[in-house]
Amino acid sequence: MADQIQNFIEADTGHAFDILILQTPPQHGKSMTATESLPSWYLGRHPEGRVILAAYNDEFAEKFLRRNKEKIAAYGHNLFGISIGEVNRAGEIELGGHRGCAIARGLRAGITGNPGDLIIIDDPIKNRAEAYSPTFRDHLWQEWQSSIKTRLSARAKVIVIATPWHEDDLMSRIIRNEQNVTVVRLPVEAEDGDPLGRPVGAALCPELGKDDKWLADFRPGYLSDPSGGAAAWAAMYQCRPRIEGGNIVRRDWFRFYDPKEIAAWGTTLISVDAAFKGGENNDYVAMTVWSKLGSGFYLRHCSNKQLDFPRTLAELRTLRALYPEAFTVLVEDKANGSAIISTLHHEMPGILGVNPKGGKEARVHAVSSAIESGNVYLPNGAPWLEAYIDQWVSFPAAAHDDMVDASTQALSYLLFRSGDPLYTAAKEEKHREEEAAFLDGDALFDVYEG
Repeated sequence: MADQIQNFIEADTGHAFDILILQTPPQHGKSMTATESLPSWYLGRHPEGRVILAAYNDEFAEKFLRRNKEKIAAYGHNLFGISIGEVNRAGEIELGGHRGCAIARGLRAGITGNPGDLIIIDDPIKNRAEAYSPTFRDHLWQEWQSSIKTRLSARAKVIVIATPWHEDDLMSRIIRNEQNVTVVRLPVEAEDGDPLGRPVGAALCPELGKDDKWLADFRPGYLSDPSGGAAAWAAMYQCRPRIEGGNIVRRDWFRFYDPKEIAAWGTTLISVDAAFKGGENNDYVAMTVWSKLGSGFYLRHCSNKQLDFPRTLAELRTLRALYPEAFTVLVEDKANGSAIISTLHHEMPGILGVNPKGGKEARVHAVSSAIESGNVYLPNGAPWLEAYIDQWVSFPAAAHDDMVDASTQALSYLLFRSGDPLYTAAKEEKHREEEAAFLDGDALFDVYEG
């Protein structure tokens, strides 16, 4: 971790700012290694630099600053020739004879004051209740957008150190929305491609006494808990905040196909889950293209974007042009969906308003057997594939379910439609032969002569 942090800080990328996300389990030394030590080292190397330490509240932030003050007092002069100056308060210090300083603030109080060359955010979420609160997640995101980012100096470095709680927490939103983000994920139990080179299943920190035996004793208590223990283990300890197994739909139920190997399709349709509001904070609009072939349901295309109403219409028109065989277009007849139907029904034959019965979970249960039986196929290599599957396996705990809604709408319709290919290769060849014979004849057929 120290190597990753040092390389990150010393890299001159030329970017406006860079972000390093460190995801590790609870009580595995991330704060001791980084937040309690890095600022003092950074000020030693950059005595004119400005550091901002942000944590859940002032108390935690000031504790982190206190640990760094202790290190500067003990080692600063001998190692770097620095010392703490006249400003030496619980939440702020300045270096003697230099411009360098560090402030500590709680995120609840807001980050104000001088800009930061290095900003460290350590554990911004207190507990699971806050992580699962959309209101609190939105509050943290607004704090990031309107407060923390305004403190960034040119070429600033930002480090976010936390245990992942939820797939829509602050770290996840930063990863989705910001550029120049590096993610270091260290799960407690090694997986394939472990960044530390551990064998699969090996524990993360035997140096702390948390070895393979500790892992074997500790893990079962989470996995046997029916009230969300598997989700908590995946999120907090595997640093993968998505729910695997025990949910309505499981990841290993999906099957995959190579689009190049299929020449003809049965019933094909477009299914749209429209936004409920417009403006600068548009909801996500999910559009999916599905075909049935025999007893299989094949997802051929999926988009999930924040679109206003005009762009939604443009996207749907483009999709219909790309898949002309998709004569049926399903749109939920609510909010913007009703406006889409009203606008396009003269222009686009086959557009149908849908009024789903039951709640979202009931609709997923209604089609889950088709997925569980291995009859739902996804295209190998699609760039949206992982995000699409993640939304299914996280439902109903996921922050967004637009792609799931568009898919259940399509699958419910296709369950009772034909899977016979519209044109097989043999039928196409036969049609061409008959057309050629007809056109090459001595005379065209005269309907008046019988």
